[in-house]
Amino acid sequence: MAFYDAGHQFDGFNAGIQQMVTAVLVSPEFLYRGSPAKGRQRRAFHALSDRELATRLSFFLWRRAPDDELLKLANAGELRRPGVLDAQVRRMLAAPQAESLVKDFALRWLDLLEVDKFEWDKQIFAEFNAELRQDFATEIDLFLRSILLEDKNVEELLRADYTFLNEKLARHYGITTVRGAQFRRVRLEDENRYGLLGKGAVLLHTSYGNRTSPIVRGAWVLDKLRGTPPAPPPPNVETDLTTPPGAKPKTMRAMLEEHRKNPTCNMCHGVIEPTDCRWSASPSPAVGAISMAGE
Repeated sequence: MAFYDAGHQFDGFNAGIQQMVTAVLVSPEFLYRGSPAKGRQRRAFHALSDRELATRLSFFLWRRAPDDELLKLANAGELRRPGVLDAQVRRMLAAPQAESLVKDFALRWLDLLEVDKFEWDKQIFAEFNAELRQDFATEIDLFLRSILLEDKNVEELLRADYTFLNEKLARHYGITTVRGAQFRRVRLEDENRYGLLGKGAVLLHTSYGNRTSPIVRGAWVLDKLRGTPPAPPPPNVETDLTTPPGAKPKTMRAMLEEHRKNPTCNMCHGVIEPTDCRWSASPSPAVGAISMAGE
Protein backbone atom coordinates (compact mmCIF):
# COMPACT_ATOMS: atom_id res chain seq x y z
CA MET A 1 0.00 0.00 0.00
CA ALA A 2 2.94 2.33 0.54
CA PHE A 3 3.68 2.12 -3.22
CA TYR A 4 0.02 2.77 -4.04
CA ASP A 5 -0.05 5.77 -1.72
CA ALA A 6 3.09 7.24 -3.29
CA GLY A 7 1.69 6.87 -6.81
CA HIS A 8 -1.75 8.13 -5.79
CA GLN A 9 -0.31 11.28 -4.26
CA PHE A 10 1.69 11.91 -7.42
CA ASP A 11 -1.01 11.44 -10.08
CA GLY A 12 -4.21 9.90 -8.75
CA PHE A 13 -5.75 6.44 -8.57
CA ASN A 14 -4.40 5.00 -11.86
CA ALA A 15 -0.85 6.04 -11.02
CA GLY A 16 -1.21 4.46 -7.58
CA ILE A 17 -2.38 1.14 -9.05
CA GLN A 18 0.40 1.20 -11.64
CA GLN A 19 3.02 1.86 -8.99
CA MET A 20 1.67 -0.91 -6.77
CA VAL A 21 1.49 -3.54 -9.54
CA THR A 22 4.99 -2.63 -10.71
CA ALA A 23 6.33 -3.11 -7.19
CA VAL A 24 4.68 -6.53 -6.94
CA LEU A 25 5.97 -7.75 -10.31
CA VAL A 26 9.60 -6.86 -9.56
CA SER A 27 9.59 -8.07 -5.95
CA PRO A 28 11.94 -11.05 -5.37
CA GLU A 29 9.29 -12.52 -3.08
CA PHE A 30 6.91 -12.61 -6.06
CA LEU A 31 9.44 -13.78 -8.68
CA TYR A 32 11.15 -16.49 -6.63
CA ARG A 33 9.87 -19.26 -4.41
CA GLY A 34 11.70 -18.79 -1.12
CA SER A 35 11.49 -19.93 2.46
CA PRO A 36 9.97 -17.53 5.01
CA ALA A 37 12.45 -16.32 7.59
CA LYS A 38 9.87 -15.89 10.38
CA GLY A 39 10.99 -17.41 13.65
CA ARG A 40 14.52 -17.91 12.36
CA GLN A 41 17.65 -15.98 13.00
CA ARG A 42 18.72 -13.88 10.05
CA ARG A 43 21.62 -15.75 8.52
CA ALA A 44 22.86 -16.74 5.09
CA PHE A 45 21.99 -20.44 5.42
CA HIS A 46 19.44 -22.45 7.33
CA ALA A 47 18.05 -25.98 7.18
CA LEU A 48 14.81 -26.47 5.24
CA SER A 49 11.84 -28.03 6.93
CA ASP A 50 10.33 -31.16 5.42
CA ARG A 51 7.46 -29.12 3.95
CA GLU A 52 9.87 -26.59 2.41
CA LEU A 53 11.95 -29.41 0.97
CA ALA A 54 8.85 -31.05 -0.50
CA THR A 55 7.77 -27.76 -2.06
CA ARG A 56 11.16 -27.07 -3.64
CA LEU A 57 11.42 -30.62 -4.92
CA SER A 58 7.97 -30.59 -6.48
CA PHE A 59 8.24 -27.20 -8.14
CA PHE A 60 11.67 -28.10 -9.54
CA LEU A 61 10.71 -31.52 -10.92
CA TRP A 62 7.01 -31.00 -11.68
CA ARG A 63 6.47 -27.23 -11.73
CA ARG A 64 3.52 -27.63 -9.39
CA ALA A 65 2.66 -28.03 -5.70
CA PRO A 66 3.50 -31.33 -3.96
CA ASP A 67 1.05 -34.19 -4.44
CA ASP A 68 -0.69 -36.01 -1.60
CA GLU A 69 2.00 -38.68 -1.18
CA LEU A 70 4.83 -36.18 -0.91
CA LEU A 71 2.83 -33.95 1.44
CA LYS A 72 1.89 -36.87 3.67
CA LEU A 73 5.56 -37.79 4.13
CA ALA A 74 6.53 -34.15 4.72
CA ASN A 75 3.77 -33.56 7.27
CA ALA A 76 4.81 -36.71 9.12
CA GLY A 77 8.45 -35.59 9.19
CA GLU A 78 9.55 -38.71 7.30
CA LEU A 79 10.94 -37.13 4.14
CA ARG A 80 14.50 -37.10 5.50
CA ARG A 81 14.51 -40.69 6.64
CA PRO A 82 17.20 -42.83 4.92
CA GLY A 83 16.03 -43.84 1.45
CA VAL A 84 12.73 -41.95 1.58
CA LEU A 85 13.86 -38.82 -0.27
CA ASP A 86 15.69 -40.85 -2.93
CA ALA A 87 12.60 -43.00 -3.46
CA GLN A 88 10.41 -39.92 -3.86
CA VAL A 89 12.79 -38.33 -6.37
CA ARG A 90 12.80 -41.52 -8.47
CA ARG A 91 9.02 -41.76 -8.28
CA MET A 92 8.61 -38.17 -9.39
CA LEU A 93 11.14 -38.48 -12.23
CA ALA A 94 9.19 -41.47 -13.56
CA ALA A 95 5.90 -39.52 -13.61
CA PRO A 96 4.66 -37.69 -16.75
CA GLN A 97 4.80 -34.36 -14.87
CA ALA A 98 8.60 -34.58 -14.88
CA GLU A 99 8.60 -33.57 -18.55
CA SER A 100 8.65 -29.98 -17.30
CA LEU A 101 12.21 -30.62 -16.07
CA VAL A 102 13.24 -30.88 -19.72
CA LYS A 103 11.02 -28.22 -21.26
CA ASP A 104 10.99 -25.63 -18.49
CA PHE A 105 14.47 -26.16 -17.09
CA ALA A 106 16.98 -27.81 -19.44
CA LEU A 107 15.85 -26.33 -22.76
CA ARG A 108 15.56 -22.87 -21.20
CA TRP A 109 18.93 -23.20 -19.51
CA LEU A 110 20.58 -24.16 -22.82
CA ASP A 111 18.61 -21.59 -24.85
CA LEU A 112 17.26 -24.30 -27.17
CA LEU A 113 13.52 -23.68 -26.96
CA GLU A 114 13.34 -21.83 -30.28
CA VAL A 115 15.49 -23.97 -32.57
CA ASP A 116 12.45 -24.34 -34.84
CA LYS A 117 12.54 -20.58 -35.51
CA PHE A 118 16.11 -20.59 -36.90
CA GLU A 119 16.25 -19.20 -40.43
CA TRP A 120 19.02 -20.22 -42.82
CA ASP A 121 20.32 -18.97 -46.16
CA LYS A 122 18.38 -21.15 -48.59
CA GLN A 123 20.75 -20.40 -51.47
CA ILE A 124 23.84 -21.55 -49.58
CA PHE A 125 22.17 -24.48 -47.78
CA ALA A 126 19.64 -25.65 -50.33
CA GLU A 127 19.63 -29.19 -48.88
CA PHE A 128 18.51 -27.99 -45.44
CA ASN A 129 14.78 -27.74 -44.66
CA ALA A 130 12.25 -27.16 -41.91
CA GLU A 131 11.69 -30.90 -41.40
CA LEU A 132 15.37 -31.44 -40.63
CA ARG A 133 15.33 -28.44 -38.31
CA GLN A 134 12.43 -30.01 -36.40
CA ASP A 135 14.37 -33.30 -36.22
CA PHE A 136 17.15 -31.41 -34.43
CA ALA A 137 14.61 -30.23 -31.83
CA THR A 138 13.28 -33.77 -31.35
CA GLU A 139 16.79 -35.19 -30.97
CA ILE A 140 17.85 -32.74 -28.26
CA ASP A 141 14.55 -33.21 -26.39
CA LEU A 142 14.93 -37.01 -26.33
CA PHE A 143 18.61 -36.77 -25.41
CA LEU A 144 17.95 -34.48 -22.43
CA ARG A 145 15.12 -36.74 -21.27
CA SER A 146 17.45 -39.73 -21.33
CA ILE A 147 19.91 -37.96 -19.00
CA LEU A 148 17.62 -36.07 -16.63
CA LEU A 149 14.61 -38.36 -16.33
CA GLU A 150 16.69 -41.54 -16.10
CA ASP A 151 18.82 -39.99 -13.35
CA LYS A 152 22.16 -40.39 -15.14
CA ASN A 153 25.40 -38.68 -14.17
CA VAL A 154 25.25 -35.05 -15.29
CA GLU A 155 28.64 -35.48 -16.97
CA GLU A 156 26.84 -37.61 -19.57
CA LEU A 157 25.48 -34.34 -20.98
CA LEU A 158 28.96 -33.82 -22.44
CA ARG A 159 30.32 -37.31 -22.97
CA ALA A 160 27.34 -39.57 -23.81
CA ASP A 161 28.19 -41.75 -26.81
CA TYR A 162 24.63 -42.07 -28.05
CA THR A 163 21.82 -39.97 -29.47
CA PHE A 164 18.31 -40.36 -30.90
CA LEU A 165 17.90 -40.44 -34.68
CA ASN A 166 15.49 -41.20 -37.47
CA GLU A 167 16.62 -42.08 -40.97
CA LYS A 168 16.62 -38.50 -42.27
CA LEU A 169 18.69 -37.09 -39.40
CA ALA A 170 21.01 -40.12 -39.40
CA ARG A 171 21.78 -39.56 -43.09
CA HIS A 172 22.50 -35.90 -42.33
CA TYR A 173 25.04 -37.05 -39.72
CA GLY A 174 26.56 -39.53 -42.17
CA ILE A 175 25.07 -42.60 -40.45
CA THR A 176 23.64 -45.20 -42.85
CA THR A 177 22.37 -47.90 -40.47
CA VAL A 178 19.07 -46.25 -39.44
CA ARG A 179 15.84 -46.85 -41.37
CA GLY A 180 12.39 -45.33 -40.95
CA ALA A 181 10.85 -42.09 -39.71
CA GLN A 182 10.64 -43.07 -36.01
CA PHE A 183 13.34 -41.91 -33.61
CA ARG A 184 15.37 -44.51 -31.77
CA ARG A 185 18.51 -44.58 -29.61
CA VAL A 186 21.68 -44.98 -31.67
CA ARG A 187 25.25 -45.53 -30.47
CA LEU A 188 27.65 -43.02 -32.04
CA GLU A 189 30.99 -43.92 -33.60
CA ASP A 190 32.13 -40.34 -34.23
CA GLU A 191 33.33 -38.73 -30.98
CA ASN A 192 32.58 -35.28 -32.44
CA ARG A 193 28.89 -36.15 -32.05
CA TYR A 194 29.15 -37.10 -28.37
CA GLY A 195 27.11 -35.15 -25.83
CA LEU A 196 25.55 -31.73 -26.24
CA LEU A 197 28.36 -30.30 -28.36
CA GLY A 198 27.66 -32.72 -31.18
CA LYS A 199 23.92 -32.19 -31.36
CA GLY A 200 22.49 -30.40 -34.39
CA ALA A 201 20.24 -28.19 -32.24
CA VAL A 202 23.25 -26.78 -30.36
CA LEU A 203 25.29 -26.31 -33.53
CA LEU A 204 22.34 -24.63 -35.23
CA HIS A 205 21.66 -22.31 -32.30
CA THR A 206 25.29 -21.21 -32.18
CA SER A 207 25.52 -20.41 -35.89
CA TYR A 208 24.37 -17.65 -38.20
CA GLY A 209 22.04 -18.29 -41.09
CA ASN A 210 24.87 -18.33 -43.61
CA ARG A 211 27.88 -19.61 -41.65
CA THR A 212 29.10 -21.05 -38.40
CA SER A 213 30.34 -18.82 -35.60
CA PRO A 214 33.11 -20.10 -33.30
CA ILE A 215 32.72 -16.89 -31.28
CA VAL A 216 29.01 -17.40 -30.65
CA ARG A 217 29.63 -21.07 -29.94
CA GLY A 218 32.49 -20.39 -27.55
CA ALA A 219 30.43 -17.77 -25.72
CA TRP A 220 27.58 -20.29 -25.42
CA VAL A 221 29.92 -22.88 -23.89
CA LEU A 222 31.28 -20.35 -21.39
CA ASP A 223 27.82 -19.11 -20.43
CA LYS A 224 25.66 -22.25 -20.45
CA LEU A 225 28.14 -24.99 -19.56
CA ARG A 226 30.79 -23.25 -17.47
CA GLY A 227 28.66 -20.53 -15.90
CA THR A 228 31.24 -17.85 -16.77
CA PRO A 229 29.64 -15.71 -19.51
CA PRO A 230 32.08 -13.49 -21.40
CA ALA A 231 31.81 -9.74 -21.11
CA PRO A 232 30.08 -7.94 -24.00
CA PRO A 233 32.39 -6.35 -26.59
CA PRO A 234 33.55 -2.83 -25.73
CA PRO A 235 31.90 0.08 -27.58
CA ASN A 236 33.11 0.82 -31.12
CA VAL A 237 34.72 -2.61 -31.52
CA GLU A 238 34.32 -4.10 -35.01
CA THR A 239 32.57 -7.46 -34.66
CA ASP A 240 31.82 -8.12 -38.34
CA LEU A 241 34.22 -10.75 -39.73
CA THR A 242 32.74 -10.64 -43.24
CA THR A 243 35.39 -10.34 -45.95
CA PRO A 244 35.34 -6.75 -47.30
CA PRO A 245 34.49 -6.33 -51.01
CA GLY A 246 37.57 -6.82 -53.18
CA ALA A 247 39.64 -8.39 -50.38
CA LYS A 248 41.11 -11.88 -50.68
CA PRO A 249 38.82 -14.36 -48.91
CA LYS A 250 40.15 -15.91 -45.71
CA THR A 251 39.07 -18.98 -43.82
CA MET A 252 37.26 -18.48 -40.52
CA ARG A 253 40.24 -19.97 -38.70
CA ALA A 254 42.63 -17.50 -40.34
CA MET A 255 40.39 -14.55 -39.49
CA LEU A 256 40.13 -15.61 -35.85
CA GLU A 257 43.87 -16.18 -35.54
CA GLU A 258 44.50 -12.72 -36.94
CA HIS A 259 41.91 -11.33 -34.55
CA ARG A 260 43.61 -12.89 -31.55
CA LYS A 261 46.99 -11.37 -32.45
CA ASN A 262 45.64 -8.06 -31.16
CA PRO A 263 46.42 -8.11 -27.40
CA THR A 264 43.31 -6.08 -26.64
CA CYS A 265 41.07 -8.55 -28.49
CA ASN A 266 42.90 -11.59 -27.16
CA MET A 267 42.03 -10.71 -23.56
CA CYS A 268 38.50 -12.00 -24.23
CA HIS A 269 38.80 -14.01 -27.44
CA GLY A 270 41.68 -16.08 -26.10
CA VAL A 271 39.08 -17.51 -23.71
CA ILE A 272 36.06 -17.55 -26.03
CA GLU A 273 37.77 -19.43 -28.88
CA PRO A 274 41.10 -20.65 -27.46
CA THR A 275 43.69 -22.00 -29.85
CA ASP A 276 44.04 -25.28 -27.92
CA CYS A 277 40.47 -26.38 -28.66
CA ARG A 278 40.09 -29.18 -31.18
CA TRP A 279 37.78 -28.27 -34.05
CA SER A 280 36.64 -30.55 -36.84
CA ALA A 281 34.40 -30.31 -39.87
CA SER A 282 30.90 -31.66 -39.39
CA PRO A 283 29.06 -33.67 -42.06
CA SER A 284 27.10 -30.67 -43.28
CA PRO A 285 27.51 -26.90 -43.12
CA ALA A 286 23.80 -26.66 -42.33
CA VAL A 287 24.47 -27.72 -38.74
CA GLY A 288 27.15 -25.18 -38.15
CA ALA A 289 30.09 -26.42 -40.28
CA ILE A 290 32.43 -26.63 -37.29
CA SER A 291 31.82 -28.85 -34.30
CA MET A 292 33.70 -28.29 -31.06
CA ALA A 293 34.77 -31.62 -29.73
CA GLY A 294 37.50 -30.58 -27.34
CA GLU A 295 38.24 -29.14 -23.96
